[in-house]
Amino acid sequence: MPRIAHGASVTPEQLQQAQEALASKIADIGFGFAAAASAPEERFGFMFPDLQRPADRLPTSSATVRRLKELGRTMVEDADPPVGNAEELPATYTYFGQFIDHDITLEKTSFTTPQLIKDDLRPLSLEQIRALTNQRSATLDLDSVYGPDSVKSGDRMVLGKNARSGGLPPGMGTDNDLPRLGTSSDPTKDRAARIGDPRNDENLIISQLHVAFLKAHNRLVDQGKTFGQARQILCQHYQHMVLVDFLLRRIGDKQVVDDVLRNGNRFYHPEPDSFFLPLEFTVAAFRFGHTMVRAEYDYNLNFSPASLDLLFTFTALSGQLGGNKTLPENWIIQWRRFIAQDGGNNPARKLDTTITRELFSLRKITGQVEGNPALKDKNDAANLAVRNLLRGYALRMPTGQAVARKMEDSQVSVAKKSGNSEQEKALKDGNFHNRTPLWYYLLAEAKHHGKGNRLGPVGSRIVAEVLAHLVRRSEDSILQVPNWIPTLPQAHPNVFTVADLLRFAKVVP
Repeated sequence: MPRIAHGASVTPEQLQQAQEALASKIADIGFGFAAAASAPEERFGFMFPDLQRPADRLPTSSATVRRLKELGRTMVEDADPPVGNAEELPATYTYFGQFIDHDITLEKTSFTTPQLIKDDLRPLSLEQIRALTNQRSATLDLDSVYGPDSVKSGDRMVLGKNARSGGLPPGMGTDNDLPRLGTSSDPTKDRAARIGDPRNDENLIISQLHVAFLKAHNRLVDQGKTFGQARQILCQHYQHMVLVDFLLRRIGDKQVVDDVLRNGNRFYHPEPDSFFLPLEFTVAAFRFGHTMVRAEYDYNLNFSPASLDLLFTFTALSGQLGGNKTLPENWIIQWRRFIAQDGGNNPARKLDTTITRELFSLRKITGQVEGNPALKDKNDAANLAVRNLLRGYALRMPTGQAVARKMEDSQVSVAKKSGNSEQEKALKDGNFHNRTPLWYYLLAEAKHHGKGNRLGPVGSRIVAEVLAHLVRRSEDSILQVPNWIPTLPQAHPNVFTVADLLRFAKVVP
């Protein structure tokens, strides 16, 4: 599939282009594809379909659109020094969460960015919602690693060689890039990564995480496993990382997650023959990771700090890789700096109702800022917060209060808990106090209940029920194997973490 800009939707034309490009390449590529056929189309739907009444959603009007834009513009982190660190939450989990998202959901919608920010934007009809399709496999089977565009040679996954540049991080080799196409005048194809989901090449940290999964697979093959055996082992440990390391130990309310894992779901029960992925999850709850992103990171010995802008420029943008055909070796990540117990200094940002200013300047794949940069703080096309709020409105999200009432959970007073005078004014002016956009509500809940370190009970319930169900419906699900425990090396018994994966892949010297 052609490269996709951050936050962009996939149009039918892009999908057709991807299919045609894939067909034309098969005869010329000297590697076998990791998967021969795409999964059947899967649908989106609502976890709470009875919350589609007008009283349970934001009013449909141009005034609502205007007020959502005003609220989104206030969600920029302007604190100096910046908002503090989340406790016991290294930045690896910011990008592991992004990796999970890319693995399970890719929305095909008619909304382009210019359409999304129009003043007369109106929500899709229920019929249009039912027609939306998910272009990823909504299971935790590493679809982004083993999908149709991924390539293998024999039982091994193919890696890319780094361009020589000097400054190779200690203990690292020069096989730490994704496999790539060659240079092209078409920016959607120029040195594009040959992987199951092109979004895993939109910034360097997630790109290097994808490399770690490829290397972990290859190490299993080196230990005598077949391709299928290596894939099964890696997928099962990935499922464990999602449920135990990411969700239970790091992100979710422990009591809520434990209840879901022990007693099953209360709200999300899709029928096997009519499966759907909830929009409350994809459009609101699982977008909490945007608030965890930092403006810069202690990346490696060459770039400390490395700005978020540079981490995007050296992958998915035009002119990426600094004019090299592959990632320069001085940009190989030093994962030890991202692992807290190894002395890392890259915590995730606290979960709250603001996001780093760098996410208010989203770029096209040509490297230019979206929209009209001259508008500065009112350039809504480049503002991730505005786009998230408008997407929730356009896709008929229930309000945070409506979902909390449905769950019989105490409601958060978002205005009093925002701690931001501009946001409080935008909430009041927009009449969002008691009818709050779901995405914003869940961030406010995380700040209030989770103290900025974890999701609150409503957000945790949505995320836990969806991820647990996706594991249950996955091939070789660990939840279908009695007493499954991880078998790969672990720092702590029976808990396989993201750090354990990085060590097993030997990307941590």
